[in-house]
Amino acid sequence: MKKLLLVLGATLLVLSACQNTTEDSVTSQSTSREQQTKEVTNYFHYLADSYEKALSHEKEVKGATVQSPMVATLVAMEELQLSHPTDQALIMKNYSDFQKLIQYNTEKWQEEFASWASSMGQSYHRLEHIKFDEKNELIKKLETTTVSQKRVRWNIFGVSSDNAYDYLVLDAYYDDQARHFYLFTLKDGQAQVLYADKTLETIRAANFEETENTDLAQGFKEFLLKTSVATENEADSSTLTDKIKTVMESYSDSKGEKFKSTNLATYSRYYGLAVPDQIMQFGQVDGVNYTFKWHDYTVGVVEKRFEILACYVNEAGTEVILFGYKDGRPTILHTEGQPEIEKNEAGTIINAQVHFVSFPQPILEGVFN
Repeated sequence: MKKLLLVLGATLLVLSACQNTTEDSVTSQSTSREQQTKEVTNYFHYLADSYEKALSHEKEVKGATVQSPMVATLVAMEELQLSHPTDQALIMKNYSDFQKLIQYNTEKWQEEFASWASSMGQSYHRLEHIKFDEKNELIKKLETTTVSQKRVRWNIFGVSSDNAYDYLVLDAYYDDQARHFYLFTLKDGQAQVLYADKTLETIRAANFEETENTDLAQGFKEFLLKTSVATENEADSSTLTDKIKTVMESYSDSKGEKFKSTNLATYSRYYGLAVPDQIMQFGQVDGVNYTFKWHDYTVGVVEKRFEILACYVNEAGTEVILFGYKDGRPTILHTEGQPEIEKNEAGTIINAQVHFVSFPQPILEGVFN
């Protein structure tokens, strides 16, 4: 009997030790991650690293369920906000600009700018670069430049030495013969075209000013709006989008609760999942896997496809409504039941199932008439 008690006691000690070891391991992983984000000094670079790692992993394990690069960046942003609570607004600005840099379509703007230059009887060279390349030649060249005679802080193609940079440079063009140099930038999220009468070799001494060519400035602004995922402040003014907004206001009134428009730049939550990022990654329609597409952002590889026009989530975070085209047909989708969510030991979401069904709602259906 004594031997049995001794064996049982030893077994309990071993089990307790194992449990403590597991808990210590999970706690250690969580603490390590938290410590890592606390030590981050460059928010934009941290977001870029998270995106690049997820993108590389996605390519290596094609066909498997992995965290999408967009979701990985969103998770990284939230980690930064938790670790640096006094910098939340600054982190969100870096996150929003990062998304716009990723969405920026270099080739399409090159076509439009070349067309404008031709109409002016001019010809430009594009300053070739790779996003997030810390060795690109423009970094050193802009260090001593000014804007309206004031020194500024630059984020050049995703490389910045200061979290509170003033301008995010998306593109640069120059004409050495005519001494024209253009920077296509974002300042506080707004499109701004800067001009200096310098060559590539003399740009270090440049003082940039906003271009006086209103056609070019407006053209660049409109280009960003039509090629990027619109934010709520830069909403798509198309008739259909306006109709969706109107019917959603009526639907909200009939339900007695508010529904918020959301997109890839202004995310919301649905039972802890990021909307629309993770509902696109894990969404099913009538129990079948679908590829979800919103502008140039596509998640999924199956043939069945849903193209999103607009996405709304209620304030409680328990209901999502999608307007779009299901396999080419105008359709409204609605979440049904709670999603099934699987997390790893560190609490990161690694898999989920979000259930969408067609939503024949009389108030909403009229939007496609």
